[in-house]
Amino acid sequence: MKLQFSRKDAAAALRELKRSGARKVLLSAASSLLAGPEGLAVLREAADFCIERGSALSIAGLAPCFLPGYARYLLAAGAGALPCAHSARCFLAGACTGIPRRHAAVAGLFKPPPRGFTDLEQCMLAILARKSGISTAQVLKAAKGIKICASCSNEGEVFRAAERLIKFGLVSKEYKGGVYLWSKKRD
Repeated sequence: MKLQFSRKDAAAALRELKRSGARKVLLSAASSLLAGPEGLAVLREAADFCIERGSALSIAGLAPCFLPGYARYLLAAGAGALPCAHSARCFLAGACTGIPRRHAAVAGLFKPPPRGFTDLEQCMLAILARKSGISTAQVLKAAKGIKICASCSNEGEVFRAAERLIKFGLVSKEYKGGVYLWSKKRD
């Protein structure tokens, strides 16, 4: 199923998505959607709905600065992508393929977001808020019951998310009994 989200018909596209039983969904963002946070909120809601339902999700026409935490679902900007003026200082630079050419008229809207947490990092924090001092295997098992992220499926993803959270001082790790134990640091 392909759905075009524009500022004018974003709510209708969301309703159509929720009524459908589509197992594969391509969401596309029109330039008009980028003009305000309410349009992107509807697109986030649609993406979260697809993730929770287990649909194969792809999002076209956006750079990661508009949807931090959803980079794994974004399609590359494609041939002729415009370079972003802020890429040198953007923490998303490695994940960004540039500004899609069809958004050239609104290229000034593409700006680095404040560093937020990715869905994997949010999931890790939610798991550790429930129980601290757990192994990687226990994190993976707990992630199956949380619908914040859809792909916490291997140890590498747990390690990457946890290492970033360690850098922020939110998580700690301890090597004990041949396994790493992950804990949420207390305030």
